[in-house]
Amino acid sequence: MSSPLTPTRPTPGRVGGGIGLLALAGGLTVLVVRATGTVRTPLAVTGIAAIAAAALALIVLHRGRNSRKYLGAATLWGIGALTAGLLPGTGAETSPLPPLAFAVGSLGLLVVLLQLLVRARAGSDDPPLVVDALMLASALATAAWDAFARTGHHGPPGWTAAVAAVLVVSSVVACSSIALAIEQPRLRLAAAGLTVNGIGTALAAVCHHHDAVVASVGCAVAAVGGAVGLLCLPRDGVVRHGGQTAGRAARRLQVASLVPGPVLLVDLVLLVVDPRADSVLYGFYVAVLVTFTIRHAATARSIDRTTTHLTFQALHDNLTGLGNRGLLERALTEPDHASCLVLVELVGLDDVNDVLGVSAGDAVIAAAAQEVGSVAGELGGDAFRTAGDEIAVVLPGGPAQVLRHAERVLAAVTTAPARVPGAARFPLSAAAGVANCPFGDDYDGTDVMKPFVQADIALREAKRHGPGAVSVYSGSVAAEHARRSLLRDRLTQAVRDGVVDVHYQPVVSFTTGRVDKFEALARWDDPVLGPVSPVEFIAVAEECNLVVALGEHVLRTAVRTAHEAGVFSAGVGLAVNVSVVQLQSPGFTDVVVELLDRYRVPPRLLTLELTESVFLDSDSPAERVVTDLAALGCSIAIDDFGTGYSAFGYLGRLPVHVLKIDRSLTRSLTDDVNGQSVVTCVVDLATRLGLTVVVEGVETEQQAAICRFISAPLGQGWLYSRAVPRELLGEQLSRVHPVPDALTVDTA
Repeated sequence: MSSPLTPTRPTPGRVGGGIGLLALAGGLTVLVVRATGTVRTPLAVTGIAAIAAAALALIVLHRGRNSRKYLGAATLWGIGALTAGLLPGTGAETSPLPPLAFAVGSLGLLVVLLQLLVRARAGSDDPPLVVDALMLASALATAAWDAFARTGHHGPPGWTAAVAAVLVVSSVVACSSIALAIEQPRLRLAAAGLTVNGIGTALAAVCHHHDAVVASVGCAVAAVGGAVGLLCLPRDGVVRHGGQTAGRAARRLQVASLVPGPVLLVDLVLLVVDPRADSVLYGFYVAVLVTFTIRHAATARSIDRTTTHLTFQALHDNLTGLGNRGLLERALTEPDHASCLVLVELVGLDDVNDVLGVSAGDAVIAAAAQEVGSVAGELGGDAFRTAGDEIAVVLPGGPAQVLRHAERVLAAVTTAPARVPGAARFPLSAAAGVANCPFGDDYDGTDVMKPFVQADIALREAKRHGPGAVSVYSGSVAAEHARRSLLRDRLTQAVRDGVVDVHYQPVVSFTTGRVDKFEALARWDDPVLGPVSPVEFIAVAEECNLVVALGEHVLRTAVRTAHEAGVFSAGVGLAVNVSVVQLQSPGFTDVVVELLDRYRVPPRLLTLELTESVFLDSDSPAERVVTDLAALGCSIAIDDFGTGYSAFGYLGRLPVHVLKIDRSLTRSLTDDVNGQSVVTCVVDLATRLGLTVVVEGVETEQQAAICRFISAPLGQGWLYSRAVPRELLGEQLSRVHPVPDALTVDTA
C-alpha cells in the first residue's frame, strides 16, 4: 500500500508551517507550566512528539489532496494529548479537563474517518457506512463505560460527562475504522492503526488520574497507532467500488453487525447478576436503541431505494430510458380508453454502425428514442423500446386518428442523426405498423400483447413498401401475413426436399434466330399453395435465410439438367441467377469449380447473372468472389440493367461480360418516344466497352425489329418462348426462330 505522504522538496511555506507547529507545542508547554507549576511528563512528551512528527511531515512529506487533513488531525490529537499531560496533577484528581482534552483532540481523526465513510458509498443505494459505524460504536461505548465503572473508575458529574464524551468519540473512531476496513480490505492496516488509536486514547483519558502508568502506555500506543493509520490511508481518498467486491463488503458488514448483540447481551447479564444504579449506563443503552433504530430505518430506506432502482431497471431500457416490453405489457393491460399501438422500425442504422461504429449507432438510437418519446408525450401517449431498432408508441385514439399521428412519429425519427456528431450525413428513416388496442367490453384479457403482434404484422407489410410507409392491421393484412407464414414453412420444406423445379428460357440471336444460351429460372408448384410466383417465393427466401440453399439447388439442378440434355455439347450456354448473399457465403466458388469439373463444362458456357448491388461497395467480399469466378473463365452478366443504381462507372473496372437490359426499358421502345434513344445509347456504350447485350422482355416482333435496327445482338422474352421444363430443352435447343427479311422500324 502506498503512503499518502510521498516525500517532496521542502518549500518555504511548509517549513514555516512546521516551525509554527513546533512553536505552538513549546508555547503551550511554557504557558501551562507557568500557570500550574507541574507537568505530567509521559503524556506531555507523547503530545509534543505527535506535534513534532506532524510538523516534520508537513515540511518533507506533504503531497496528496488529503494530506492537509491527515496532518491537521495528527496535530489536533497531539495538542489534546499535550494539554492533558500539562494539566495539574494535584488538587484535581478527577478533573474533567484531561479526558475532555483527549475527546477534543480525537475530533480531527473522527472528521477524517467520517468523510471517508461517506465517500466510500457516495451514490450507492446501500445503507450509509456512518450509520453502521455509529451502531457498532454505541455498543462498544456502552460496554466500555460499564467495564471502566466496574473497575472503580468514578468521579464527579463533570468528570463523568467528560469520560463519557471521550468514550463516545474514541468508540466512533475505532468503529469507523473497522467499518472502513470491512468496506475496503486494502485499508486493513490503516484501520487497525486508527482502531488502536481510539482504544488507546480512551484508556489514557479514563486512567489519567487513577493509573498514570496505564494512561501513559495507552497514550503512547494511541500515538503509534494514529501515525500508522494516517500514513497508510490513501492520499486521494477512498474510491467507491462495485460488482462482486461491493457484494462481499455488504456481506462482511452484515456479519460484523452481529457483534454488538452478544456484547450487549453479556453486559446485560452482568447487570442482572450484579445490578447497579448508573444513569449514564442507562443513557448509553438508550443511545444503543436509538442508533439501532436509525440503522434499521436506514436499511429499510436503502432496500426501498434499491427496489425502486431495480424495478426501474427491469421495466426500462438502459440505452434510451424508454420503457421496455415489460412496461409495454403493463400499459396494454386493461386500458381505460381507446388507443392504438404504433410499432416503428428504424431504417439506415447499418451505415452508421459500419462507418462510425456501434457507439455512434447507439447514440443515434438514443436520439431517435428521445425524439419519438417527445412526440408521443405531446400527443398524450407513451414510447417503449422493444428491440434494438424497434420503438413502440401507444397513442390515444382510433386507427384513423393515430395513422395521422404516425406520420409525425416517423418525421421525428429522421431528425435524430443531426443530434449525433458525424451522423448527420447518414439518412435515417423508419416504417411503422399500427394496431388497435381493445378496451372495455372488447378487452378479454387473454393475450395482452396481441396488439403488439398485430402491429408487427402490419410493420412487415409496411416494410415491403419501403421506408416511410405506414400500414394498419386489417383482415387483408392478416391474410397476407398468414399466407407468407405458410409460404415460409412450405418453402423451407421444399428447399430441404429439393422439390423446387428449374425451367429454362432461351436467349435468342436477333440475327440468326438460334438459341445462344438458356437462362435457368426457379419454379415452384406447391401441393398446398399451388403455383407460386418466383417474385413472391424468392423474396420470402431472402427474408428467412433460405436464398443460399435455394440458389445452390437451382445452380446444381440447372447444370446437371443442361449437361444431360446436351446443351453444353451443342455449344449453347447456360445462365444462372446468383444473389449477393450467395456470393458472400463461404465456399460458393468451390461449388462452381466442382460443377464445372464434374460435368466437364467449358467455363465460358456458364454465365452468372448478378444484380448491380453487388458492385456498390468496391471492396466487398462479393466483388472479390466475382473476380475469382471471372478468372476461372465464367461469364459475368449484370441483370436488370436500367433500374436502381444503373451506372457505367463500374463496368470498366470489373470483369463484366454481359449486360441485360431490363424489361421496363424494352417496353419503352414502343411506349415512350425517348425509349428507343435511351436503349440505343445503352447498346452503343456497352458495345464500345466490349460487352454483349441481352434485351429482356421482348414480347412483340416490333420490339425485336427495333432491337435488330439498333444492333442489339441477343433477346429474351415471350416472343420466342416462355421458360420451359427440362423435358422440352431438346426441342428448344434445335429450334430456329424466324427472322423477318424486311424490317419496318419507326424511328421518329
